[in-house]
Amino acid sequence: MRYIFGLLLLAAFGCASYKTYNQTTTGRVTLRGGIYQKESWDDTLNMNRMSWYHGVTLYYDAVFWNANLDSPFAKWFSPTEKEFFTKCETFLVTAGYSADPAKISHVNFREQMKLNGYDDVVLNNFSSYLKSHPSASDWRLQNYKIMGYCKRSPSRLNTANVAINFPGFRHLEIQL
Repeated sequence: MRYIFGLLLLAAFGCASYKTYNQTTTGRVTLRGGIYQKESWDDTLNMNRMSWYHGVTLYYDAVFWNANLDSPFAKWFSPTEKEFFTKCETFLVTAGYSADPAKISHVNFREQMKLNGYDDVVLNNFSSYLKSHPSASDWRLQNYKIMGYCKRSPSRLNTANVAINFPGFRHLEIQL
């Protein structure tokens, strides 16, 4: 009898702690090492992360890398992507995942990036390399949409931060 009562009490506490409201988190994602043709390196690709949840259900996840041509990971850009990159004041690579586009979609994210002064760019070559990284499966990057975002010079907004504000969620801001 005590055993059953203990299980019921544990279940009640578990249900009581379940969050049923919209919440946001920020964090970091790190990929170690890379390969391009016959070259390999041990550098790390450090990315900022923003996530939007309803309770424990992930609605949208976004990962940001402030791209740098001096990074060995820049080798993954095609010559056309690199040429476009040089025309930007700031160039971001994002990986976005939308669990339910009816709640938060890639279009919603792109609109928020435009409000930050960024125009979207397709990165087919970089995307292929990123999704082929050995750690990509740990982060399930095969399910993410990889995009580039260019803030042209001179920028319309004088901030190094990216702010995202989806309706019903707390305003999130990360420093790049």
